[in-house]
Amino acid sequence: MKTKLFPETPPRAQGWLAVGGGHEIHWQTSGNPEGAPVVWLHGGPGSSASPLHRRFFDPEAFWIIQFDQRGCGRSRPQGGIQQNETRDLIADIERLRTHFGLSAWSVVGGSWGGALALLYAMSHPERIERMLLRSPFLCTPAEIENFMESPPTACRERWLSLKSLVPVDSGQTVLEYGYQVFCMENNFTEQVRLAQAWAAYETAMNVYPAQAPVLGPLDESALIARYRIQSHYLKHHCFVRTDLLAGSHALKEIPLTLVHGDSDALCPFANSQAIQRAVPHAKLVRVDNAGHDLTDAGVLAATLVELGLWRECS
Repeated sequence: MKTKLFPETPPRAQGWLAVGGGHEIHWQTSGNPEGAPVVWLHGGPGSSASPLHRRFFDPEAFWIIQFDQRGCGRSRPQGGIQQNETRDLIADIERLRTHFGLSAWSVVGGSWGGALALLYAMSHPERIERMLLRSPFLCTPAEIENFMESPPTACRERWLSLKSLVPVDSGQTVLEYGYQVFCMENNFTEQVRLAQAWAAYETAMNVYPAQAPVLGPLDESALIARYRIQSHYLKHHCFVRTDLLAGSHALKEIPLTLVHGDSDALCPFANSQAIQRAVPHAKLVRVDNAGHDLTDAGVLAATLVELGLWRECS
């Protein structure tokens, strides 16, 4: 079974799709247009589609559809938070499916993309052939609190650097201050400073328990847009007002695979265990001693193996 990424390949086509509210989402397709269609839902909130993501699929067997969520990546307007809620993103996924004339497709989502995949599948189960979730987020207050205020010891130095940017006399949490700076103010210098510290901390959490790398120069405008979207979503609990798994009965006919590192500091392994309890037929692949990072050797290999099984079914 293949445990190495497929070779890099450029997209065959790309463009923008108007989805309302002044938003246009950027999409790209790659692989075989006659192959099994699969859509990749990126994480964040605030991240974007990556060339790495399509390398998990055999380009001869799959037609790979990627897109940047509202305000993310190359979608327009960059960093736009007006009319940008989870229900809008779910509607956008359906608009994209209709745009490509597909009756159904398979869905892959990691982290925040895993939460989005679950919510989309619960709303439109008849449109899902099969689904894989990698280290899914469940949008609980506890997860958001742990990320923003209670990091593991190995990540605490970078969190303290981020926390030090919050004015002591404001009485604000990191998230409250981030939402103010990114979403309510327009101080470019402070936004850059906060975004760089936030990115360094998030990177440490992402690769934990591995040692965090030192980040090189980053596009400042893109970084501000990323954390404007992220603070907007996290401040509003990702616009998920009830238990995300409350509608899990809708998944009973959908083949579902979960891949999750058991040392994940961002999205705890307990999330996938909770999903499996709610959806008993789901296959849970536990990756020992692995964190959240998609490029962790164990997580990467497990994900490739499971998607390889899809190829045999297509």
